[in-house]
Amino acid sequence: MSDMMEPPIGRRGRENQVLSANGKPILVIVEGKEIDTMVDAGLEAIGGLGRIIMNSRQVLLKPNTNQREPFPSITAPETMRAVARHCRAAGVERIIVHEDHKSELDLYYDPKELPGMEIQLSHSPSVNDYVLVKHGDWHGDMDIDAAVNDIENNPWVKRILGTGVLRTEGRCLRVARQVQEATVIINMPVLKRHFVGQITSALKNHFGSVYGLHRWLAHSSLQKNRDYFDRKLAEFASAVRPELTITDVRSLQAVFGPMRNTDTRIIEGVNRLIISGDMIAANVVAMQLMKQYDDTFTLANETIVRRQHEHAEELGLGTSDLSQLEVIEIKV
Repeated sequence: MSDMMEPPIGRRGRENQVLSANGKPILVIVEGKEIDTMVDAGLEAIGGLGRIIMNSRQVLLKPNTNQREPFPSITAPETMRAVARHCRAAGVERIIVHEDHKSELDLYYDPKELPGMEIQLSHSPSVNDYVLVKHGDWHGDMDIDAAVNDIENNPWVKRILGTGVLRTEGRCLRVARQVQEATVIINMPVLKRHFVGQITSALKNHFGSVYGLHRWLAHSSLQKNRDYFDRKLAEFASAVRPELTITDVRSLQAVFGPMRNTDTRIIEGVNRLIISGDMIAANVVAMQLMKQYDDTFTLANETIVRRQHEHAEELGLGTSDLSQLEVIEIKV
Protein backbone atom coordinates (compact mmCIF):
# COMPACT_ATOMS: atom_id res chain seq x y z
CA MET A 1 0.00 0.00 0.00
CA SER A 2 1.40 3.41 -0.92
CA ASP A 3 1.14 6.27 1.55
CA MET A 4 0.09 8.51 -1.34
CA MET A 5 -3.10 6.44 -1.74
CA GLU A 6 -4.00 6.58 1.94
CA PRO A 7 -5.35 9.89 3.25
CA PRO A 8 -3.69 10.80 6.56
CA ILE A 9 -5.72 11.49 9.68
CA GLY A 10 -5.04 13.95 12.50
CA ARG A 11 -2.99 13.10 15.56
CA ARG A 12 -4.75 11.90 18.70
CA GLY A 13 -4.93 13.34 22.20
CA ARG A 14 -6.04 16.52 23.91
CA GLU A 15 -4.59 19.23 26.09
CA ASN A 16 -3.28 18.37 29.56
CA GLN A 17 -6.21 17.77 31.92
CA VAL A 18 -4.11 17.22 35.05
CA LEU A 19 -4.36 20.75 36.41
CA SER A 20 -4.62 22.35 39.83
CA ALA A 21 -7.51 24.58 40.89
CA ASN A 22 -5.57 27.61 39.64
CA GLY A 23 -4.92 26.01 36.26
CA LYS A 24 -1.28 25.00 36.74
CA PRO A 25 -0.16 21.57 35.52
CA ILE A 26 0.35 19.13 38.39
CA LEU A 27 3.38 16.92 38.89
CA VAL A 28 3.39 14.44 41.78
CA ILE A 29 6.49 12.73 43.15
CA VAL A 30 5.69 9.90 45.54
CA GLU A 31 8.44 8.43 47.70
CA GLY A 32 7.82 4.95 49.01
CA LYS A 33 8.53 1.26 48.63
CA GLU A 34 5.13 -0.40 48.16
CA ILE A 35 3.79 0.19 44.68
CA ASP A 36 0.08 -0.12 45.44
CA THR A 37 0.34 2.45 48.22
CA MET A 38 2.43 4.75 46.00
CA VAL A 39 -0.05 4.56 43.12
CA ASP A 40 -2.97 5.15 45.50
CA ALA A 41 -1.35 8.26 46.99
CA GLY A 42 -0.20 9.65 43.65
CA LEU A 43 -3.53 9.29 41.88
CA GLU A 44 -5.38 10.73 44.86
CA ALA A 45 -3.07 13.77 44.69
CA ILE A 46 -4.10 14.51 41.09
CA GLY A 47 -7.78 14.15 41.93
CA GLY A 48 -8.21 10.57 40.73
CA LEU A 49 -8.37 9.03 37.29
CA GLY A 50 -11.97 10.11 36.72
CA ARG A 51 -10.94 13.56 35.48
CA ILE A 52 -8.81 11.94 32.79
CA ILE A 53 -10.97 8.99 31.85
CA MET A 54 -14.28 10.92 31.97
CA ASN A 55 -16.90 8.84 30.11
CA SER A 56 -14.46 6.51 28.37
CA ARG A 57 -14.92 2.81 29.00
CA GLN A 58 -11.59 1.84 27.47
CA VAL A 59 -8.00 2.71 28.46
CA LEU A 60 -4.72 1.79 26.80
CA LEU A 61 -1.66 1.28 28.99
CA LYS A 62 1.66 1.94 27.20
CA PRO A 63 4.45 0.17 29.12
CA ASN A 64 8.11 -0.03 28.13
CA THR A 65 8.50 -3.48 26.55
CA ASN A 66 11.52 -3.53 24.26
CA GLN A 67 13.57 -6.01 26.32
CA ARG A 68 12.98 -9.35 27.99
CA GLU A 69 14.67 -8.44 31.24
CA PRO A 70 12.67 -7.70 34.41
CA PHE A 71 11.91 -4.28 35.89
CA PRO A 72 13.46 -1.71 35.67
CA SER A 73 14.38 -2.79 32.13
CA ILE A 74 10.66 -3.04 31.37
CA THR A 75 7.56 -1.81 33.17
CA ALA A 76 6.69 -3.95 36.19
CA PRO A 77 3.47 -5.99 35.97
CA GLU A 78 2.58 -5.04 39.54
CA THR A 79 2.61 -1.37 38.56
CA MET A 80 0.21 -2.04 35.70
CA ARG A 81 -2.03 -4.05 38.03
CA ALA A 82 -2.13 -1.16 40.50
CA VAL A 83 -3.08 1.33 37.77
CA ALA A 84 -5.63 -1.07 36.26
CA ARG A 85 -7.33 -1.31 39.65
CA HIS A 86 -7.91 2.46 39.59
CA CYS A 87 -9.10 2.30 35.99
CA ARG A 88 -11.78 -0.21 36.90
CA ALA A 89 -12.82 1.84 39.92
CA ALA A 90 -13.32 4.78 37.52
CA GLY A 91 -15.68 2.73 35.36
CA VAL A 92 -13.32 1.38 32.70
CA GLU A 93 -14.54 -1.87 31.19
CA ARG A 94 -11.68 -2.68 28.80
CA ILE A 95 -7.97 -2.25 29.55
CA ILE A 96 -5.54 -2.78 26.67
CA VAL A 97 -1.80 -3.23 27.17
CA HIS A 98 0.07 -2.27 24.00
CA GLU A 99 3.29 -4.12 23.22
CA ASP A 100 5.63 -3.04 20.44
CA HIS A 101 7.40 -5.92 18.68
CA LYS A 102 10.38 -5.97 16.34
CA SER A 103 11.06 -9.32 14.64
CA GLU A 104 9.64 -11.59 17.34
CA LEU A 105 5.91 -11.97 17.92
CA ASP A 106 5.75 -13.79 21.25
CA LEU A 107 4.40 -11.65 24.09
CA TYR A 108 6.67 -9.90 26.56
CA TYR A 109 4.19 -10.29 29.41
CA ASP A 110 2.59 -13.48 30.62
CA PRO A 111 -1.17 -12.76 30.44
CA LYS A 112 -1.51 -14.39 33.87
CA GLU A 113 0.51 -11.46 35.28
CA LEU A 114 -2.05 -8.99 33.94
CA PRO A 115 -5.47 -10.39 34.87
CA GLY A 116 -8.40 -8.62 33.24
CA MET A 117 -6.14 -6.85 30.74
CA GLU A 118 -6.01 -7.48 27.00
CA ILE A 119 -2.50 -7.58 25.54
CA GLN A 120 -2.27 -6.34 21.94
CA LEU A 121 0.87 -5.99 19.86
CA SER A 122 2.10 -4.10 16.83
CA HIS A 123 4.72 -5.72 14.60
CA SER A 124 7.11 -2.97 13.62
CA PRO A 125 7.91 -4.25 10.09
CA SER A 126 4.18 -4.73 9.27
CA VAL A 127 2.78 -1.58 7.72
CA ASN A 128 -0.80 -2.79 8.14
CA ASP A 129 -0.44 -2.51 11.92
CA TYR A 130 -0.03 1.27 11.58
CA VAL A 131 -2.17 4.16 10.34
CA LEU A 132 -0.99 7.31 8.59
CA VAL A 133 -1.19 10.39 10.82
CA LYS A 134 -0.38 13.98 9.91
CA HIS A 135 0.52 17.03 11.98
CA GLY A 136 1.70 20.36 10.60
CA ASP A 137 4.61 20.81 13.02
CA TRP A 138 6.27 17.49 12.19
CA HIS A 139 9.09 17.29 9.67
CA GLY A 140 9.20 14.85 6.77
CA ASP A 141 11.49 11.83 6.80
CA MET A 142 15.12 12.06 5.76
CA ASP A 143 16.30 10.87 2.35
CA ILE A 144 15.47 7.18 2.52
CA ASP A 145 17.44 6.24 -0.59
CA ALA A 146 20.61 7.77 0.85
CA ALA A 147 20.03 6.06 4.19
CA VAL A 148 19.58 2.69 2.51
CA ASN A 149 22.84 3.15 0.63
CA ASP A 150 24.59 3.85 3.94
CA ILE A 151 23.35 0.60 5.54
CA GLU A 152 22.42 -1.50 2.52
CA ASN A 153 23.26 -4.82 4.15
CA ASN A 154 20.92 -4.47 7.12
CA PRO A 155 18.46 -7.40 6.76
CA TRP A 156 15.89 -5.88 9.14
CA VAL A 157 15.78 -2.73 7.04
CA LYS A 158 15.42 -4.72 3.82
CA ARG A 159 12.45 -6.55 5.31
CA ILE A 160 10.74 -3.27 6.17
CA LEU A 161 11.51 -1.68 2.83
CA GLY A 162 10.16 -4.80 1.14
CA THR A 163 6.65 -3.91 2.31
CA GLY A 164 6.48 -1.34 -0.48
CA VAL A 165 6.04 1.64 1.82
CA LEU A 166 9.31 3.43 1.15
CA ARG A 167 8.56 6.88 2.46
CA THR A 168 5.96 9.03 4.17
CA GLU A 169 5.10 12.10 2.16
CA GLY A 170 5.06 15.38 4.00
CA ARG A 171 4.59 15.80 7.72
CA CYS A 172 3.30 12.31 8.48
CA LEU A 173 4.05 9.38 10.74
CA ARG A 174 2.66 5.89 10.86
CA VAL A 175 1.28 5.27 14.35
CA ALA A 176 0.24 1.94 15.86
CA ARG A 177 -3.44 1.52 15.13
CA GLN A 178 -4.44 0.72 18.73
CA VAL A 179 -2.52 3.75 20.00
CA GLN A 180 -4.00 6.18 17.48
CA GLU A 181 -7.55 4.96 18.13
CA ALA A 182 -7.31 4.95 21.95
CA THR A 183 -9.54 7.46 23.72
CA VAL A 184 -7.31 7.42 26.83
CA ILE A 185 -3.63 6.46 27.05
CA ILE A 186 -1.69 6.09 30.27
CA ASN A 187 2.04 6.23 29.52
CA MET A 188 3.92 3.88 31.88
CA PRO A 189 7.68 4.21 31.32
CA VAL A 190 10.61 3.17 33.44
CA LEU A 191 13.93 5.02 33.81
CA LYS A 192 17.02 3.58 32.19
CA ARG A 193 20.08 4.63 30.25
CA HIS A 194 19.94 4.42 26.48
CA PHE A 195 23.08 4.33 24.35
CA VAL A 196 21.39 6.50 21.70
CA GLY A 197 18.66 8.50 23.44
CA GLN A 198 20.74 8.96 26.64
CA ILE A 199 17.73 8.01 28.79
CA THR A 200 14.55 6.07 28.23
CA SER A 201 11.63 7.53 30.13
CA ALA A 202 8.43 9.48 29.41
CA LEU A 203 9.36 10.72 25.91
CA LYS A 204 11.51 7.87 24.61
CA ASN A 205 8.82 5.37 25.63
CA HIS A 206 6.97 6.20 22.39
CA PHE A 207 9.66 5.07 19.96
CA GLY A 208 7.72 1.81 20.03
CA SER A 209 4.47 3.52 19.06
CA VAL A 210 5.42 4.21 15.43
CA TYR A 211 6.18 2.16 12.34
CA GLY A 212 9.59 0.49 12.21
CA LEU A 213 10.84 2.46 9.21
CA HIS A 214 10.58 5.75 11.14
CA ARG A 215 12.60 4.29 14.00
CA TRP A 216 15.29 2.90 11.72
CA LEU A 217 15.68 6.17 9.83
CA ALA A 218 16.11 8.02 13.12
CA HIS A 219 18.80 5.61 14.29
CA SER A 220 20.56 5.64 10.92
CA SER A 221 20.88 9.44 11.07
CA LEU A 222 23.10 9.51 14.14
CA GLN A 223 26.47 9.63 12.43
CA LYS A 224 25.51 12.59 10.21
CA ASN A 225 22.61 14.35 11.91
CA ARG A 226 22.21 13.84 15.65
CA ASP A 227 19.45 16.46 15.76
CA TYR A 228 17.27 14.42 13.38
CA PHE A 229 17.09 11.61 15.95
CA ASP A 230 16.30 13.98 18.81
CA ARG A 231 13.61 15.76 16.82
CA LYS A 232 12.02 12.46 15.79
CA LEU A 233 12.04 11.26 19.39
CA ALA A 234 9.90 14.28 20.27
CA GLU A 235 7.67 13.81 17.21
CA PHE A 236 6.97 10.18 18.08
CA ALA A 237 5.87 11.28 21.56
CA SER A 238 3.81 14.04 19.97
CA ALA A 239 1.99 11.45 17.87
CA VAL A 240 0.80 9.69 21.04
CA ARG A 241 0.17 12.56 23.49
CA PRO A 242 -0.90 10.35 26.43
CA GLU A 243 -3.42 11.71 28.88
CA LEU A 244 -1.26 10.71 31.86
CA THR A 245 2.32 9.58 32.50
CA ILE A 246 3.16 7.34 35.46
CA THR A 247 6.90 6.64 35.72
CA ASP A 248 7.97 3.88 38.09
CA VAL A 249 11.44 4.69 39.42
CA ARG A 250 11.54 2.43 42.46
CA SER A 251 14.71 1.20 40.71
CA LEU A 252 16.57 2.43 37.65
CA GLN A 253 18.95 0.98 35.06
CA ALA A 254 22.24 2.89 35.06
CA VAL A 255 25.40 3.15 32.92
CA PHE A 256 24.13 1.20 29.90
CA GLY A 257 20.78 0.42 28.24
CA PRO A 258 18.21 -0.20 26.97
CA MET A 259 19.33 -3.82 26.97
CA ARG A 260 21.55 -5.12 29.74
CA ASN A 261 25.23 -5.91 29.34
CA THR A 262 28.22 -6.32 31.65
CA ASP A 263 28.40 -2.55 32.21
CA THR A 264 24.76 -2.20 33.26
CA ARG A 265 24.06 -1.43 36.90
CA ILE A 266 20.63 -1.79 38.47
CA ILE A 267 20.23 0.85 41.18
CA GLU A 268 17.79 -0.22 43.88
CA GLY A 269 16.22 1.98 46.52
CA VAL A 270 15.41 5.03 44.38
CA ASN A 271 11.81 4.59 45.52
CA ARG A 272 10.06 7.24 43.43
CA LEU A 273 6.89 7.35 41.37
CA ILE A 274 6.37 10.33 39.03
CA ILE A 275 2.83 11.20 37.92
CA SER A 276 1.91 14.04 35.57
CA GLY A 277 -0.03 14.96 32.47
CA ASP A 278 3.12 16.72 31.25
CA MET A 279 5.53 14.29 29.58
CA ILE A 280 8.38 16.79 29.45
CA ALA A 281 8.17 17.67 33.13
CA ALA A 282 8.05 13.96 34.00
CA ASN A 283 11.15 13.45 31.84
CA VAL A 284 12.96 16.32 33.60
CA VAL A 285 12.39 14.76 37.03
CA ALA A 286 13.49 11.37 35.70
CA MET A 287 16.68 12.90 34.30
CA GLN A 288 17.40 14.55 37.65
CA LEU A 289 17.16 11.14 39.31
CA MET A 290 19.49 9.65 36.72
CA LYS A 291 22.03 12.42 37.39
CA GLN A 292 21.73 11.75 41.13
CA TYR A 293 22.17 7.97 40.96
CA ASP A 294 24.39 7.40 37.90
CA ASP A 295 27.76 9.14 38.05
CA THR A 296 28.45 8.20 34.42
CA PHE A 297 25.58 10.41 33.25
CA THR A 298 27.56 13.49 32.20
CA LEU A 299 26.81 17.05 31.16
CA ALA A 300 27.13 15.90 27.55
CA ASN A 301 24.36 13.34 28.10
CA GLU A 302 22.21 15.94 29.82
CA THR A 303 22.70 18.45 27.00
CA ILE A 304 21.34 15.97 24.47
CA VAL A 305 18.27 15.22 26.59
CA ARG A 306 17.62 18.93 27.08
CA ARG A 307 17.66 19.36 23.30
CA GLN A 308 15.01 16.64 23.06
CA HIS A 309 12.97 18.62 25.60
CA GLU A 310 13.28 21.74 23.45
CA HIS A 311 11.90 19.89 20.43
CA ALA A 312 9.06 18.51 22.55
CA GLU A 313 8.22 21.99 23.87
CA GLU A 314 8.01 23.29 20.30
CA LEU A 315 5.37 20.61 19.69
CA GLY A 316 3.32 21.69 22.71
CA LEU A 317 3.96 18.62 24.86
CA GLY A 318 4.58 20.56 28.07
CA THR A 319 7.41 22.39 29.76
CA SER A 320 10.86 21.65 31.14
CA ASP A 321 10.51 24.57 33.60
CA LEU A 322 9.27 22.90 36.77
CA SER A 323 8.51 26.32 38.31
CA GLN A 324 5.54 26.44 35.92
CA LEU A 325 4.00 23.39 37.59
CA GLU A 326 2.44 22.68 40.95
CA VAL A 327 4.87 20.06 42.26
CA ILE A 328 3.45 17.83 45.02
CA GLU A 329 5.87 15.65 46.96
CA ILE A 330 4.49 12.82 49.09
CA LYS A 331 6.07 10.20 51.33
CA VAL A 332 4.17 7.00 52.01
